Amino acid sequence: MKKSILLPSLVILACTACAEPAEEPVVEEKLGDYSAIGTEPGWTVDIKGEEIAFTSQNGNDFTLAVQRMKKTDSGWEVKGFSDLHNINIYITSGVECNDGMSDRIYADTVKIEASENGTLNGCGGAITEGPDGSV
Repeated sequence: MKKSILLPSLVILACTACAEPAEEPVVEEKLGDYSAIGTEPGWTVDIKGEEIAFTSQNGNDFTLAVQRMKKTDSGWEVKGFSDLHNINIYITSGVECNDGMSDRIYADTVKIEASENGTLNGCGGAITEGPDGSV
């Protein structure tokens, strides 16, 4: 009698040990609202919620849905695209940047690849020095 109870218990225990571990829920990090600017030519990028708004001196302005937002070792990558426009935003966090036109120093360095605008460099995040900054 003991053998008949013990054997099914061992089978259940063995099957439980072989089962796949439960997957942990994936928690996606979000950048949150973020602004960046550049000069020569002038441009701005505003990320708010799930939208990216790009404006430029040449008038090639557009708004796109965020298609991809990824935390990287150096900062963030944010991408948006449609049939007409695309934008890739590369944020290098913690590498201070001066916009070249003001006395402001920003917390991050930003590179943008935007349709019909090419590659643009600028600054983003919090102002750490200068007008509107902390120092």
